[in-house]
Order: sequence, then structure tokens, then C-alpha cells
Amino acid sequence: MFRLLIYLALMGLPITTLAHPFHIITLNEDFATLRDNQAKMLFRGRLAHIDGLPTLLLDLPQSSKYREDFYRSLLKKSPSQMNAIWARQSFSGKASAPDELLKEDAQLIKTWLKQHPNGIAYVPDSLLPQGVRVLYTLNSSGSL
Repeated sequence: MFRLLIYLALMGLPITTLAHPFHIITLNEDFATLRDNQAKMLFRGRLAHIDGLPTLLLDLPQSSKYREDFYRSLLKKSPSQMNAIWARQSFSGKASAPDELLKEDAQLIKTWLKQHPNGIAYVPDSLLPQGVRVLYTLNSSGSL
């Protein structure tokens, strides 16, 4: 890893690391907090219920830098890899791909959660709406 950083620096390529936590949130008081493996399974489409209640996921827009950071931090996957995973899950009938926001906006996220009682979303600190319940916090180290 150290050699890679030196190589990138010598090549003049920018090295950026983002450090911001992500929160997996809901308005549903019946959902228990998530363990690490549950959060991963939920966003891989392998967990569709929490405490017997069906879930519906919300994704940030395809163009969101936070979307990429979230999936790389939680699952070590790129957005295109996640699209392929969700396509396979949807095709097989095992899970439905998350709904996708049109733009990054805390109020839109909260409105969606109000409209979907079993809805779950992920957000960075900067988009955390007031009055939501945090089920899981992922401290992101970002990507190089």
C-alpha cells in the first residue's frame, strides 16, 4: 500500500481520501439496530427482513460520490459491481433493487422514509435528516 501511494505521488496523480461516517437510518421504531454483518447483507440484497418485518431500501443517485464511498466502505464494491449484484438479485426474484433518489437531499430522504414505513436509507453526516433513527453507523475511511 505504501509503495502504491509513493508511486501515485511520483506520477503526480491526486490522492484523495474521504473520511466521513455513513448512517443507515429509518423512521421505523420496530427495527432493531443492525450488526455489521446484517448491514452488509441488507445492502447486498441477502437480507430482506429485520425482526420479521420486510424492508425497502433507498439508494442515493447514481452520480453521487457518497454512493460510491458507501459501497466501497461497507462492501468493498464499486457502484457498477453493486448494479450487477442487484440485477442478479432482482432477476432471480430474491430481492428488489433499492429505490433511487433523483438528487441528494435530506428532506427528500425523510419524505421517502415517511412514505415507506419499513424504509431504510444510508446517508453521510451531511445529509442526516432530523428525527430519524440510526440503525448502524459506518465510519468510512474512503478510497484512494
